[in-house]
Amino acid sequence: MTAFTYVTKAKPTAEELDHIRGLAAVCNGFEQINLKLNFDMLEKRPGTDTNDFFCYDRGKLVGYGGLHVFHQGEAEATGMVHPDYRGKGIFRHLQWLMEEECRLRKIPELLFIVQRGSKTGKGYMEKVAARYEYSEYWMEREESGEELPKQDGRIQLRASTPDDKEILIQLSMAGFQLEETLAREMFEHMGQDPAQTNYLITHDQNEPIGRISVSRQPKHAFIYGFAVHPDHQRKGYGKEALAKTIALLSDEGFPKMILEVATENSNALSLYESCGFRVKSANEYYRFPLHFKNGMDAADMVP
Repeated sequence: MTAFTYVTKAKPTAEELDHIRGLAAVCNGFEQINLKLNFDMLEKRPGTDTNDFFCYDRGKLVGYGGLHVFHQGEAEATGMVHPDYRGKGIFRHLQWLMEEECRLRKIPELLFIVQRGSKTGKGYMEKVAARYEYSEYWMEREESGEELPKQDGRIQLRASTPDDKEILIQLSMAGFQLEETLAREMFEHMGQDPAQTNYLITHDQNEPIGRISVSRQPKHAFIYGFAVHPDHQRKGYGKEALAKTIALLSDEGFPKMILEVATENSNALSLYESCGFRVKSANEYYRFPLHFKNGMDAADMVP
């Protein structure tokens, strides 16, 4: 029986990132899917926590698992195994390594990301009894001369300053129905991205009515954290704010813009489509609670 070698890392090297890309290309081609592996974030790992897990067969990368922690309540988990090496317990061992890391960090749950077209991924989720939670569309907009919705100047975009921290947190709480502790934790985490810019959506006397964030990458811009306060929704402000954001990024020369939206959010989907975004794929999220040997849930240990 082959003895596989497992390696854990806090920050992948450039060579390891190339190995991950190569394995992803094989897996994507085999199942005709597009795995969400968050390469933009992998390239910017701070190196403070163990988040990357590798399986090698005599120097060849045959399995990979990655964690992305945006708040203390859960860790998003992605991964893959080379088609020729499936059925050998590789991903189960990678999952065990991820579970152990989460227990050390008092993170109570894994949230697995499975590309909708992956029969293998769905089958594994059923095998480990992970609970399906929700799905998101991955949408892209490429410059094609498509005209943007009319912008009549009712709202403005303003890059935030450190003094706007509380406003941004309050807008996240209202727009995404987040608890304050969670909103603050996510704000601090996302603020570690040096490519991130938060914008305030303002109206009338510079009144902040919403927020939108952009992460500028070498070949695309990722739009996220987009919310309009419930008191100002259904007035067309969101569409104009998104159009202004797209125009801003187009002027900066970005050929592609990317965002994600929950599949059940038909209003947001229609908004994004009206601004030229098109669905490219979908990801399904499965929740897997962690447990301790003494019978306590990891949730009991979260500070």
